[in-house]
Amino acid sequence: MNFRLSLLPWLALLFATTLCRAEKMIQPLEDQRPLKLPMRVVNFEDGHIQAALPEKGTSLKATIRPEGKTWNCSEKLWLLLDVENRGDEPVLVRAEVSSEKNKGWGTNKGAVVIPAGVTGTLPVLIIRGEVGERTEELKKLFDRMRGYPGGHQQTSWRVINASLLNRVQLQFFTDADAVNCTVSNLRGAVDFYLPAMDELKNNYVPATDKYGQNRQADWKFKIKSDEDFSTAHRAELQWLEKFQTLENRTKYGGWTGDEQFKANGHFQTLEKNGVWYLLDPEGRPFWSFGATGFNLGLGKTKTPGVGNWNPRQSNLKIKFGEEWRDEYPRFVHERLRAWGMNTLGNWSSPDFYSLQKTPYVVAVHFRRPSLHEPDEHAHSSLPDVFHEDYRSAVFNAVEKFPKEAVDPWCIGFFIDNELPFHQPATPATKALLSGVENASRKVFITQLKEKYASIEELNQIWNADFTDWDAVAPVKGKWSEQRHADMLEFSEAWYREYYSICREAMRAGAPDKLYLGSRINHSKNQTALNICSEYADVVSINFYDYTPDCFEPPEGFNAPVIIGEYHFGTVTERGMWGSGLCSGMDIDHVSELFRNYTREAVKNPLIVGSHWFKFSDQPLTGRKDGENYRIGFVDVTDTPYPEMVKACRTVTDEMYPLRKTLEKE
Repeated sequence: MNFRLSLLPWLALLFATTLCRAEKMIQPLEDQRPLKLPMRVVNFEDGHIQAALPEKGTSLKATIRPEGKTWNCSEKLWLLLDVENRGDEPVLVRAEVSSEKNKGWGTNKGAVVIPAGVTGTLPVLIIRGEVGERTEELKKLFDRMRGYPGGHQQTSWRVINASLLNRVQLQFFTDADAVNCTVSNLRGAVDFYLPAMDELKNNYVPATDKYGQNRQADWKFKIKSDEDFSTAHRAELQWLEKFQTLENRTKYGGWTGDEQFKANGHFQTLEKNGVWYLLDPEGRPFWSFGATGFNLGLGKTKTPGVGNWNPRQSNLKIKFGEEWRDEYPRFVHERLRAWGMNTLGNWSSPDFYSLQKTPYVVAVHFRRPSLHEPDEHAHSSLPDVFHEDYRSAVFNAVEKFPKEAVDPWCIGFFIDNELPFHQPATPATKALLSGVENASRKVFITQLKEKYASIEELNQIWNADFTDWDAVAPVKGKWSEQRHADMLEFSEAWYREYYSICREAMRAGAPDKLYLGSRINHSKNQTALNICSEYADVVSINFYDYTPDCFEPPEGFNAPVIIGEYHFGTVTERGMWGSGLCSGMDIDHVSELFRNYTREAVKNPLIVGSHWFKFSDQPLTGRKDGENYRIGFVDVTDTPYPEMVKACRTVTDEMYPLRKTLEKE
C-alpha cells in the first residue's frame, strides 16, 4: 500500500476529529452508580469463608447465589466483588460466572491477587457475544473484529446471558494451609454502551490515526508526531540503562548458581530431585521465560476507511529509519536482556533469532491431508495421519529448518498448534465425519469390520441404525459403552501415530533439538497429554486461565511441560478495545496477574517454561481473524507498558532460587 496515500483519510478528518465525542473508558472502580446485587454465600455465614485446604497445593471452593432466582446485569459491563483477605499469606481468588441459557463455553472468568490483611476487588468482564440484529451490522462495517468501543466483545464463545446470571463460583489459591476471607458487595459496574451505527460510521471510519492508534482516545504515552518516536526512544534507552545485569546467568539465560550438568552443546531436559528443568547448551539449569511473536511481519490489519496496511511496520520505519529491519531486532534483544526474558516464543522469525542473542523455539506448520472440519473459520484441523502422504509431509516440514536444527540457540520445535483435541475420542469423531475415501476413516472402519461380523451386529452394539458401512457416523443421543470404547481405541491409535511420526521426523531432521509437542489447548484431554508425553521431549500446552494451578495433569503424569501461551488483556488502556482471552481491570491489575501466574508456573515442578502471548498488541481494527486484543508488552507504536516490564523483571530476579526450593532432598 502507498503509505502517503493512506494519510488522506486522516487529513480529511483532521478537524472533524476534534468535534467527535471523546472516548474514555470508565475504570470499573470509578463507577459512581454501581448496581447492587443481593447475594448469599452457600454454606458460609455472613460471607466469611474460613476453612482448611483439603491438602497442600489444592484450592478451596465457594459458591455465591442470588437471593432471588437470578441477577439482571444486562445494563452493566463488569461484575465486581469485594474480598477481604484475613489470612497470613497472599491469596488468588478466581471467579467463574454462569447464567441461565448459556451459550458457547457458557462462563465468564476473572481473578485478583490479594495480599494478607488487604481488601481487594475481583472483576469479571461480562461477555455477551452477539447482539441481535446489530451483529450483522457490525460485521458489515468491521468484519470479524472482536472488541468494540465501550468494551463490547463480539464472539460466539465464552458467552453468558447478562440478564440471567445465576452463580458465581469462587476458587481460592494460597500457600497457606487454610483460607480466611470475607466476600461482600457484589455489584455491576460501568454502563454497557455499544455506540449506534451512525456514531461508529461517523467517528470510527477510520478508527485510527496515522500511527494505528485510537484517534478518539488520549493517554499518557500516546504518539502524536513523528518526533515523539525519537523522544520516547531516548527516554527508554535511559530507562534500560538503570536495569542491573542479571546475576549468575550464562549467555543463554541459564543459571550458574546451581551445579553444572553434562553439556552437549544444545538444550536438554533433566529431572532432578523431583523437579524438571531444561538445560542450556552449557549444561546449566534453564527455565524458559519469554513471549511469542517476535516477527517483523505481524501487525497487518484492514481498517475501514483506510484499507489493508501494517501500522506497526510503518511506525518502526519512522522510529528506526531506513535500516529498521536490522536495527529493531538488535534493540529488542537489548530490551529482553534488561527485562529478564530469555526466550523468543512461537511465531518468532529469523530476523530476530538468527542474531543468536536470545534462545528461541521454531514453529513448524505445513499443508497436509486432513480430517473433516466443518468450521470454515477453524484455525486448525486434525491431520489424516494414516494417509500415505502424511509421513513425508511432516518429515519435509521439519527439514525446512536446517540452520535451526544445528543452532545451539534453538531450544526445539513445536509441530502444529492447538489441534482440536476437544475430547479424548475426537479423532474418531472427525474420522467418521470425513469422506469414505479418507485414510483415517478407512482404518477405523477396517478395525470395526474385524470386530463386528456385520453392520447389523455393529448397530446392535452401538445402538445405531446404519444402512451399510459407508453410512457409519457419530451417533448422537444414544449412549453405548462399547461404542465409546471403540471410539476411544481408535483415537488412542490415532494419537500414537500422530506423535510417533512427529518424533521420528524430529530425530531425522533435527536430532539435537527438543520435540516440544503440539501446543495442546484442551488440557483436560488426559489421553492426549499422556500419549504426547510418551513421544515428545516436552509436553506443550496453551493454558489460558488465571493461574497454572488450575492445570490438572493425569494421575501419575511425570514429564516436563511448557506453557506455550497465556495472557491477560484490558479494555481500559491506550484506547484498545479487545479484552483478550483472560481480562483484567487495568494495566496494574493485569501486570500483577502476570507476575503471579508466572511465579506459580515456576513453582510447579513439571513446568519448565511459560511464553506470554504476545510481545506486541494486536491492531486496533483486528488481525485477519478479528482479534484486536490489548495483550502486549508494547503497543502499536512500540511503546512499552512499564508495569508489565517491571513485573517481568521481578519474576526473573527470583525464578531460579525459587525453583531450587522445590527440590526434594
